Amino acid sequence: MDNNLTDQQQAEVVKKWLKDNGLSILAFIAIGIGGTLGMQSFQNSQLKKAENASRLFSEIEFSVKQQRLSQAQTLLQEMDNNFANTPYQDQSHFAMAKLYMDSVDYDNAIVQLEFLLENSSDDSMKHIARLRISRILVEQSKLTEAMALLLSVDEISQSYQPKYESIKGDIYSLQGETEDAQMAYEKALEMMTPGNFEYDFVKMKASEMGTNDDTETADES
Repeated sequence: MDNNLTDQQQAEVVKKWLKDNGLSILAFIAIGIGGTLGMQSFQNSQLKKAENASRLFSEIEFSVKQQRLSQAQTLLQEMDNNFANTPYQDQSHFAMAKLYMDSVDYDNAIVQLEFLLENSSDDSMKHIARLRISRILVEQSKLTEAMALLLSVDEISQSYQPKYESIKGDIYSLQGETEDAQMAYEKALEMMTPGNFEYDFVKMKASEMGTNDDTETADES
């Protein structure tokens, strides 16, 4: 503001400026206050939603542990309706898949896992679902389908690569392709950390493939 203006002139300038811009100022203030309150309301709403989803998931877990299939199915439907695209939905379908697997209902277990493949936004969840489906298919002796599923993914994060190779080794082994099985197991071992059960188990299977190769060579001689 011009310091050479008298107090009266300065007051007139302020009045005119407020007259010309007052509505805009009030609008900005209202937007600022409304935005803050809106953000708080949104955050409270999201927190409440997460709490409800967590509670519902706990009920699903309890139903699964108690082998209450009908109740678990009803609760899962509620989860899908009200809390889609949340981590709780993913975990709920994994829990339901486990319930079906424990009941040796492999087909319905696959349905739950395929839901995750199609709907989960988490790559890790998709890898876990794909690996579990492939193991079920191996259990069902559907080896070609299992291998096709493992090969259907283009990018595999390093933490899951040994798991893929290990199952490939199992498939090759069951198909009688011992050399390919051993190569898959050894590839898995290269990416695993020694000193745990999973590593030792894969190493044992790789050693068995080597023993089988030696036996076949001796038989051919």
